[in-house]
Amino acid sequence: MKFSATQDETASALQQVIRVIQPQNTMAIATGVQLEARDGRLQLSATDLSNHIVADIPCEVSDPGYVVLPASTFNDLIHRLPTATFELSSNPQTGRATIRYGRNTAVINGFGQDMLPEFPHIPAGQNQSIILPSGTLVALSRELLFACSKDDARPILKGVYVKLEAGRLVMVATDGSRLSHSWLPIPEYLDVEASVVISPKVLAEGARINTSEAISLKFGSGLIELSAPKLTFTGRLLDGQYPDYDRVIPEDYITQCRVPTADLRGAVERVSLIAAKDRSTPLRIRIESGVLELSAEAQEIGQAQEVMDCPTEGQDLDILFNPTYILDAIKSMDSEDIIFEFSGVQSPAKIRTPDRSSYFHVLLPLRQLV
Repeated sequence: MKFSATQDETASALQQVIRVIQPQNTMAIATGVQLEARDGRLQLSATDLSNHIVADIPCEVSDPGYVVLPASTFNDLIHRLPTATFELSSNPQTGRATIRYGRNTAVINGFGQDMLPEFPHIPAGQNQSIILPSGTLVALSRELLFACSKDDARPILKGVYVKLEAGRLVMVATDGSRLSHSWLPIPEYLDVEASVVISPKVLAEGARINTSEAISLKFGSGLIELSAPKLTFTGRLLDGQYPDYDRVIPEDYITQCRVPTADLRGAVERVSLIAAKDRSTPLRIRIESGVLELSAEAQEIGQAQEVMDCPTEGQDLDILFNPTYILDAIKSMDSEDIIFEFSGVQSPAKIRTPDRSSYFHVLLPLRQLV
C-alpha cells in the first residue's frame, strides 16, 4: 500500500477513531488502527470489539491496500509531523510501514497481514432510522449519562433506553435512585414502534462527533449506528429487559418551588462542602411559604445553611436527598430557572425547567423517620 495525505485531516480522523480503543484489550490487534487506501480515499477504523468507528478522508493512492498499525504510536507521530503532508507505504507481508515527511523518515512495525476483526453491520432495509439535528447528541449526553448506573449487579441499568415511536424519540437513563427522561419530536418517523438499550459509550462518542451537520441514527440486527459526513460509529446493543420506569414518575405534587438555576447551584455546592467530608450526610431541603432552606450537618465536621426566597406552592415540606444527586440534576439543566415538584417526603420528586417540557429528572429522597 502507498498513499499520501494531509497531516491535519489524518490527525483529526485519528483523534476521532482511536477513542474507541481499549489499550488493555487482550487481543493485541484490537489496540491498532486500520488504514485502508483505495479510490482516492483513506479509511481509518478502530474497535474495542463492542463498538466500531470508521473515518474517511481524501488521499492520493499510488498502490491500494491496507495495514494495521499500533494506534498510540501512529497517532503520536502524525500529530507531531512538522509538514503539511506525508507519504505512507507499507509492506503487505510484514505490515512494516514507512512514513516520509519532508526529508525525514519514520518506520512503524504493524500487525503483518492481519486485519481488524470484521465488525457486523446493519443490513439495508432492516433498520429504524431518523435524522438528529446538529447538537442533539451533545444535549442528550449532558441530560442522561450521569444517571446511568455504575453497578455491575444490574448491567441493563448501565445503558440508555431508546424508544422510537410515531413522531417521537424517547431516551431514559436510571440507576434505580434517580431517572433522567428526555424526548424530542421526529415528525418524519412514522414506522413501527421500537425500543433498544444502548451502551453509554455510544451516546458519549456521538456527542463528541465534531460536525455542524445532522447525524443519522439507526438501529437493527442488534446494532446501533450513528453516521455523520465522513464518520460512522457502530455499537452493539445491550441485552436485557429495561425496567418499567413510568411507574416512578410522579403524576402530581404536594409542594412546588421555582428557583434561579445559578443561585441554587451555588447554594447546593456550598452546603455540600459539609456533606462531601462525610458521605453519609444528606442534604436537607425545607420549604415554607416563599422560602427554600438548604442545610447539611455532620457531627465531626460542622454545618452549613442557606436560605433563598422563591415562589412556592402547596404544603410545607422537610425532605432529605443525596447532595451529589441533587447537584448532578442541577448541572444537567440548561435554563435560567429550575422547578422542584415534590410528591411526598418518601416519594419521588421531579426536577424540571419552566421552558422545556421534553426533559425532566426524577429523584428518590433518602429515607427518614416521619
